[in-house]
Amino acid sequence: MKATAGVDSAIEALLSRVATAPVSALLVDFDGTLAPFRVDPASVRPWAGVRELLERIQCTGRTTIAVVTGRPACETAPLLGIIPPPEVWGLHGAERLDAAGWLEQQTLEVEDRMALAAILELLPLADLARGIRIERKWNAIAVHWRGVSERSVQTTRARVMALFHQAARTGRMRCMPFDGGVELCAGRNKGDAVRLILHRLAADTPVAYLGDDETDEDAFQALEGRGLGILVRRRQRPSAAHAWLRPPGQLRDFLAAWLRALVQGSRRPVAAMVSGALVSESIDRRTVGSALG
Repeated sequence: MKATAGVDSAIEALLSRVATAPVSALLVDFDGTLAPFRVDPASVRPWAGVRELLERIQCTGRTTIAVVTGRPACETAPLLGIIPPPEVWGLHGAERLDAAGWLEQQTLEVEDRMALAAILELLPLADLARGIRIERKWNAIAVHWRGVSERSVQTTRARVMALFHQAARTGRMRCMPFDGGVELCAGRNKGDAVRLILHRLAADTPVAYLGDDETDEDAFQALEGRGLGILVRRRQRPSAAHAWLRPPGQLRDFLAAWLRALVQGSRRPVAAMVSGALVSESIDRRTVGSALG
């Protein structure tokens, strides 16, 4: 995995299209992508400069921004702090909060709701380590161990994963590891959300999806053939994404280049729009699922 000299050709090609297209779309995950992880999820805020760049991109009127996150949609918008708020697809796509504040939620099957309730009752019997946090969502249960020592969480992780995998095998739910925990989830995934967004866009609309976690792999795969998947994280991992950026510096550079492409359009060559500091790297383009075997 070798750094390229200058801007990755896939990113340069995307920005060329953004510069001339009447409309483009920027789809982004929140935690780990736009903002650093925190033990207290309520304290998370975007990296310095990111909110301002997204606001300026949105204000051009030529890029639609949508946030696709595992958080509840109504919780995400205030943390992001963009005015006016963009569309937010929360709980991996099971709910959609539009810019006017209207919330739509996917309807879950009775069996899924009953299964989640049963797992919630079983979790206390798993003898969870001290500091483990259980988050109940209307379509999911997330077990968080961020901030807990690896030694303390080993047994808990094994027990929770076994319980969640069993539930996933016997029902229609998914066991989804994420950075700092694992989630048992019913309903749509991020790939489903991306496909619903793409359905509203013209086929030639330039689109990028930025994400960091294993849960973003569904979105990268859904975008295949329609847009550019970009992995945003400090350490590389096998992914279905097309390019890799290290946050926060390269993330800011990318957003700044996107903004320049919108504002300057065809008046300048794309290479001149892109900051020299923006160096994306090639990526091992395997899905996380196949990489983990």
